Amino acid sequence: MRRLRNQTTGLPVWWVEVLMLAVLYYSYTGTRSVADASVVDAMHLGRDLLRLETYLHLDVELSLNRWVQRVPAVAVLCCYYYATLHFIVTPSLLVWSHRRNTRNYAQIRWTIVVTTLLSLLGFFLFPTAPPRLLTGTHYTDTMAHFEGWGWWTGTASAAPDGLESLTNQFAALPSLHCAWSLWCGFLLVRFGRHRLTRTLGVLYPMATLFVVMSTANHYLLDAVAGWSVLGVSAAAVALVFHWRRGRTVPPAAEPARVGEPAGVGEPTGVGEPTSVGEPTSVGEPTSVGAAGPGPTAAPDPRPPTVAPRRGGDGLPGVSELATRPNGARTG
Repeated sequence: MRRLRNQTTGLPVWWVEVLMLAVLYYSYTGTRSVADASVVDAMHLGRDLLRLETYLHLDVELSLNRWVQRVPAVAVLCCYYYATLHFIVTPSLLVWSHRRNTRNYAQIRWTIVVTTLLSLLGFFLFPTAPPRLLTGTHYTDTMAHFEGWGWWTGTASAAPDGLESLTNQFAALPSLHCAWSLWCGFLLVRFGRHRLTRTLGVLYPMATLFVVMSTANHYLLDAVAGWSVLGVSAAAVALVFHWRRGRTVPPAAEPARVGEPAGVGEPTGVGEPTSVGEPTSVGEPTSVGAAGPGPTAAPDPRPPTVAPRRGGDGLPGVSELATRPNGARTG
């Protein structure tokens, strides 16, 4: 196990991170074959989502898609946003978290890993056609329409030319774009030191939501599903790390019981009362401020009796004569 972690920082070594990314990549490509085999099911689920959004009055994708098509400059900007930032911002913030927030890096990293794995499971179980691929609708594939402005292909959304076979066209539910962008936004708001950084953390998830819907790559419910997966993953990872920290914390020292004497050589604290019913040892002073076994006796108001001094012949001394009543003298 020591070979898997850096002995100085306690973080995994670099090849463990690379191995984890490779596992995620091949898990994603493995969902493509299943999605290609269920095109009909993907179309049905896409139409079901669209009908549900219409019933809930949440079907804003078509309006955004038509508006973007009328403003080519915004459309091209959205295409570049969709094709680049998703693959640049997320790994960059992962590295930034490693360097700036080493103490929280493991929890941060596992949150995005679990989110991705659950999303891949969703792609496998629920292949969904995005709005741009739904037949019989009026959506425009923005990435395909502006294919000549960038490097992406016109048949596989943001995939570069020649790499269409590596993408899963029906990986819409949940939206990884929205889940990853919210994860990035949280990191910027939580750990950003400047107001501009925290502001970008708020704007980035909102801009991503606008881009994925206006380019007809996702439904609004895809985004909600992505955020929900991120929330469940973050809560599960936090519970696991809290449980692990609870197991590694050493138990607190057991307090001494009442009446139990202190150890040899350990002085009793100043102001600590002695145990009830236990007399102090002869010749040993009690602690400062120690409480006695009962109430303190009231002082005697009478003056102290002065013992008489006698002379060497046995006659009373001067002090004894002074204390006799009426000052009478004898002899």
